[in-house]
Amino acid sequence: MRKKFPYLLGHAEIASLYGVERQTSQLWKTRGVLGEPDVVISGNPYWLLPTVLGLAKDGAREYLPGRLKEYKAGIDGGYEVSDAAELPDIVGLKEIPWIFGKKYMDVYQWRVRGSFASEDAVISGSPLWLLDTVLEDAEHRGRTTVQDGIDRIRVGEREQIKPRGRKPSAEPKPTPPPLPEARTFTPGEHTVEDVAAFVAELLNAGFSMTVRPKR
Repeated sequence: MRKKFPYLLGHAEIASLYGVERQTSQLWKTRGVLGEPDVVISGNPYWLLPTVLGLAKDGAREYLPGRLKEYKAGIDGGYEVSDAAELPDIVGLKEIPWIFGKKYMDVYQWRVRGSFASEDAVISGSPLWLLDTVLEDAEHRGRTTVQDGIDRIRVGEREQIKPRGRKPSAEPKPTPPPLPEARTFTPGEHTVEDVAAFVAELLNAGFSMTVRPKR
């Protein structure tokens, strides 16, 4: 019996549907045109089809009907879900290790060797499985599963999106010491030793300097 898989779209599918660059879809998200993802799986954001089609409601954007038809044809057993609460349990490569109490590389090796169920869909380049597909495959291959990991998935826990950029420091940076007062050295009034002493003072204090001769 063919399994049904909900229509989910990532930035690649949204961009294709509206005939724009992927970066444009990401920019819509940043600017709030595209709301928060309906679901996050293995750190990747996904939106329901009705959410994505809703971007065209204000008339500022138009999706391409031909692209929509192509997208739907690419999801085997695809069907529309209008509420994220109605989504079945779906997992990606980062949640599957929870099911078996394994490391990510263990599951990766299963896939490389062809000893793991084929993904139910690939959205924006990332493979996704129905939880039922993974559990049925585990039973077929006699693999032991971990109930705690399965329970985490069933209550909606998923690997979340990691924030980009540098991690903010927990401690505020110390205020740098004030710069020393500028000094001018002129021939006849100062010696080379005066200049050397001032330069040594600055270097020992950790300051850098630029010497600009002036007539």
